[in-house]
Amino acid sequence: MESVLVVSGLITAGGGLAALLVPLVFLRLGFADENPANVSLFFVRHWGVLILAIGGLIVFSAFVPTIRVPVLIAATVEKSAIGLFVFFGPVRRTGVMTAIAVADGVFAIVYVAYLLGL
Repeated sequence: MESVLVVSGLITAGGGLAALLVPLVFLRLGFADENPANVSLFFVRHWGVLILAIGGLIVFSAFVPTIRVPVLIAATVEKSAIGLFVFFGPVRRTGVMTAIAVADGVFAIVYVAYLLGL
């Protein structure tokens, strides 16, 4: 499970870092928004920090099993939420956001399986 946590955590952290450092690109690719307002950039950057933190915690939990359960619960909630928002929310879905939601959904399923001892 440790290698799964490292890989999924790095992927998650990478997505967060991208949202933090290049929010315009993230909004163009993820939401087809060519002219975002400053407030959108603020929230995408903040979202990037949060996702980066979750990714870092996932990686850290690979090496510190005592924090693994609460970290994976939080990560499962976050990853499930993005899937629900992408597939059932009011924003137009793009291919990039669909891929992110599917990948996060797979990670969430793996985390739940681990938490259930499967």
